[in-house]
Amino acid sequence: MGIFFVFMLPLVAGFGLIFLIARFSPNVPRIDSLRAGQKLDDRPEITADEFIDTIKDLLEALGLETVFSSAGTGGVFDVTARDPKPLSGGRILLHATPVLSGQVDAVDVLSFAEGVRGDMGALKGIYIALSGFTEEAHAGIRSSPAPVDLIDGGRLLELVREHLPGRAELLEATGASISSPAGMPAPAASWLNLEPSPRASVQIEPLRVPRGLTNS
Repeated sequence: MGIFFVFMLPLVAGFGLIFLIARFSPNVPRIDSLRAGQKLDDRPEITADEFIDTIKDLLEALGLETVFSSAGTGGVFDVTARDPKPLSGGRILLHATPVLSGQVDAVDVLSFAEGVRGDMGALKGIYIALSGFTEEAHAGIRSSPAPVDLIDGGRLLELVREHLPGRAELLEATGASISSPAGMPAPAASWLNLEPSPRASVQIEPLRVPRGLTNS
């Protein structure tokens, strides 16, 4: 019996230490440090309903057909859309979140990319996050298992200004119009122009008939 307590005592002490660390350790947010001249955005967040309606209207304005959609807690929105363009069109998976509490890191982005890769019929994925993405997320997506476009608040605002000008004021009045990180590409809707990959041209040479088979 004494041997049993000798073995159990370290286990109990270990679990207790883990509990204390998890209970009292500070929560480290996944937010990049502010750059020179950059200030925290203290504007109110866009509501979940406003964000979802904006994404729905934007997809419709872009000519994408919604096949399936589901709204989660806090306005998180998942959409399976279809680009009806012949040859270059296909199914697109979209994940959008209006949460501004912290930037999306590489783990979440690569997990989404893995889901896109697992969907054999998906053309590509689109990840929209108003709070933006960490530098590690931008670096990791370059080697992701599937093509995924990252759209932060600034890029989303550019798309809304172009295709839904009536909703641009709504995003500007909230914290949804966060500027893109320095060094990132200019806002662009590269996923709107889904062109088929160029194919190598094939040249057909004329059939050569052996001399002995030619008509005299």
